[in-house]
Amino acid sequence: MPPPEGVYFGPAGWSYADWRGTVYPEPSPRGFNPLAFLAGRFDFVEVNTSFYRVPGPAMVRGWVSKTAAFPDFHFWIKLHQSFTHERRPEKLLLDDFRSCLHPLEEAGKLAGLLAQFPYSFHYDADNLAYLGELAGHFNSWPLAVEFRHQGWLEDEVLSFFRERGLIWANIDQPQISQSLMLTALATAQDTAYLRLHGRNYRAWFSGQGRDARYDYSYSVAELGRLGAVVARLREQAKKVFVSGNNHYKGAAVKNLLQLKEILLACRPPGRDN
Repeated sequence: MPPPEGVYFGPAGWSYADWRGTVYPEPSPRGFNPLAFLAGRFDFVEVNTSFYRVPGPAMVRGWVSKTAAFPDFHFWIKLHQSFTHERRPEKLLLDDFRSCLHPLEEAGKLAGLLAQFPYSFHYDADNLAYLGELAGHFNSWPLAVEFRHQGWLEDEVLSFFRERGLIWANIDQPQISQSLMLTALATAQDTAYLRLHGRNYRAWFSGQGRDARYDYSYSVAELGRLGAVVARLREQAKKVFVSGNNHYKGAAVKNLLQLKEILLACRPPGRDN
């Protein structure tokens, strides 16, 4: 099924044990590869492993090889946690991280980079200056930036993004305390980004772990409202990337495919996508 014009769908990661028997066949047939399986069904994938450790060139070339049959399939690479959570952009790590991008870039498969900042990263002059410094280290690639605290939703910040061509990551997350609400902002003309984290209010700040936090499946009604956000983003940008991070038990895969169907059903009659 082709995507709606200018809208691209992809899950956040692919190495989940709980996807066996839900997303992936169980038992797996001989030669089965999860990444190639997803590449046949989606437009891109977010790489989560790069948040924890910088992938080596051989690993990245393997991603290229496994998706070679799908030339239009792309990768968004999440920045290492040292850059976003520890805020220590050391030269050796910066060099290693930039080097790991080269195989994807050479293959034409690198869509861009994603900087995911934690809720504890609040808006102030020093943190905005740090963001500018970090963006300068990666100014050769599109950079999407995700905040989770609502303090960043300021005109000064949005102007900062537009001036530097940074991509504001719109997010759907549980509305707790000072959490950033769902927005429909495109700060770069070419690209808009929407990340779906689910709405598991009980587990979001519970400390129960990643699976508990992202254990959520959107209802059809919720997806319909998210479809309206995608449509608003598409009015502002040439490309809209929609990522599903509510990964537990494959909910992201199911919900992205449902959202795709909703958007296709809503397109103007006679429009050829």
